[in-house]
Amino acid sequence: MTICTLASSSSGNCTVISHGKTHLLIDAGISLRRIKENLRVLGLTPDDLAGVLVTHEHSDHIKGIQMLVKYHKTPVFSSWGAGAGIYNSYSDVGPCLNGFEIGADFELGDITVCSFNTPHDACESVGFSLKADDTTLAYVTDLGCITEEVMNSMRGADIAFIESNHDHDMLRSGPYPPYLKRRISSQHGHLSNSDCGNFAVELVKSGTRYLQLSHLSRENNTPGLASKTVSQALFECGVNVGCDVQLDVALPFEHSRVYEL
Repeated sequence: MTICTLASSSSGNCTVISHGKTHLLIDAGISLRRIKENLRVLGLTPDDLAGVLVTHEHSDHIKGIQMLVKYHKTPVFSSWGAGAGIYNSYSDVGPCLNGFEIGADFELGDITVCSFNTPHDACESVGFSLKADDTTLAYVTDLGCITEEVMNSMRGADIAFIESNHDHDMLRSGPYPPYLKRRISSQHGHLSNSDCGNFAVELVKSGTRYLQLSHLSRENNTPGLASKTVSQALFECGVNVGCDVQLDVALPFEHSRVYEL
């Protein structure tokens, strides 16, 4: 399995996963132009995509879908609830929308896809667990807390992409209005660096060896602060970052390292 994050932030999210001849996107929250440019670096084009898996219908996760469907007829897969939100935003993608039941496995080429509920202020928001041969990838962003379902769905993944959205102090003292601060820090908002660190500890204990911190806020976080907070949580539990686990931070406008598992 080959994985590369093309963009990750509140401005846009998109990750490409490949195994054999199967190539998928998780979310398409950047422009078609940026998707094409980044795919080209990986030796791919939009026509190679078997589909887009959508976590939820917020614009930073779907704003590239309309053009992907218009010019490439790319299949779009989402929960039924998220699909209704996508259709409300871009009704012309309807013929390419495919709904799935949360928790039910389905096959896309060489990859088995399973979804799970995430606590976020969106209709039927999900995370994904993708399996190919002996490799499992778990992917979750946009969640206010770690539920038992999220933990059980991600435990044991070889590689995990997890939200590390904000630093508590930066959010508290930052420029956002009070209502937005409350939304972000709520149980259906976004995951803080400290909560991400606690989650990372549990994942590494379960066997995860690659972690990517994702969906960082540009206003309420920095890559260095996210990495430091999570690394410290791991260190305090006896985990050697760089030896026991590889830790990376996704950036908003640069593609990540290419993971080959």
